[in-house]
Amino acid sequence: MAFLRGIPETIWNYVSPRKIQHRREKPFAFKAPAIPNRVTTLPKKTSPLTREMSPEVPVKTCDPPASTTHFDIDAALLPPSPPASAVSSKDLESDMLAKKSPAARDDQTEGSSADLWDANEETMVVDDGTYMIAQKKVNHDQERQRQDQQARELRDAGWSEDAVFLFQKLGMRGFEPLMPISWIADLETVPADLFTENIDKAFIKPAYGTEHSAQYALEKLFDLGSVSRDAWHTRTKRAPHFQIGKAVKAYTKWAMKDGGVEHLWSQLPLFQTVTFSKHVHPAVGERKMIEKLDRLHELWYDALQIDQATDRGDSNVPEVPTLYGITATHTVMAFVSYAPSTKKNEQSSVRLLAMYDFMQEGCDVWNSLAISIFIIHCRNRMMQLREWLPEPEISIEEDPDL
Repeated sequence: MAFLRGIPETIWNYVSPRKIQHRREKPFAFKAPAIPNRVTTLPKKTSPLTREMSPEVPVKTCDPPASTTHFDIDAALLPPSPPASAVSSKDLESDMLAKKSPAARDDQTEGSSADLWDANEETMVVDDGTYMIAQKKVNHDQERQRQDQQARELRDAGWSEDAVFLFQKLGMRGFEPLMPISWIADLETVPADLFTENIDKAFIKPAYGTEHSAQYALEKLFDLGSVSRDAWHTRTKRAPHFQIGKAVKAYTKWAMKDGGVEHLWSQLPLFQTVTFSKHVHPAVGERKMIEKLDRLHELWYDALQIDQATDRGDSNVPEVPTLYGITATHTVMAFVSYAPSTKKNEQSSVRLLAMYDFMQEGCDVWNSLAISIFIIHCRNRMMQLREWLPEPEISIEEDPDL
């Protein structure tokens, strides 16, 4: 039993307070890890700013600088201001669709169109957090003078009044309110300056339908940018240009139903849509668009009975309204206006209104607002033309069994 003698002493030394105190009095030592915790990152190359970021000077990038924190608005809820997202675009005949876009090619060729206007280049790009501050620095008198001068130049170039209005409306997004103030709680990603309490100044709004349907249609449109990029990155069967055409069709369906002109729009729309793969040359898409607009122009000419009014000698002879087109290839979308053939210009053509690239993140709200402005304008114009158009004939067959 001699081996049991040392057990009590061993147990006491194990739980002894003196031993615990002795351990506490040992100096603390931390063993440095063999691998550093910090991972160095390469500095991001930034190009120096050469122009002042103001509404009067178009900015050629959509990459916002670092956010500032010197005002009390949550910068995370504000997108950058309207971007010039496709600044390298020439026209629909050019191979270069957008700067740094996967759809762009190296062998760029110049197009034949002489109209190089782009409403998207008139907008400004500022940091997310400084949008509200930059908005206060806008000189509205100078901006109004610039708009008047621009309108005169467009008219001298042969643009119609309707096309001039739409062009400037697209260029002014971000400078003026667009939506009713009642929508501000549901559209948290939209800057507060784009909402107004005056319902008459709100451009994007329902005509006869409910505000809930209008908001829902716009919110779905805001998802187009991410959907298009996902379609490209995941290489799905539904390519980005298909997603753009699908979103345009869905928003147009709501807008025309909201205006009560869906029955007329199905027969006589004011714009046509052409989507094609990025492997197709843009000139092919342009020719297809011109062909579709040529046929649409003839339909409008016959529907308005212009020849009959001219033969009767009517004082007010209707004119074919300005027709438009939406083209989409890969993630790039363009708005064009139609110029019919005349005695001076025997060939019909299209003029570029604006171009947008959904591949650029951070510009989704502004690109979607451009689509909304375009379609809402066509809805409002269709409602004005309704009185000039004959009501579509609806055949009602009697049931012989009744």
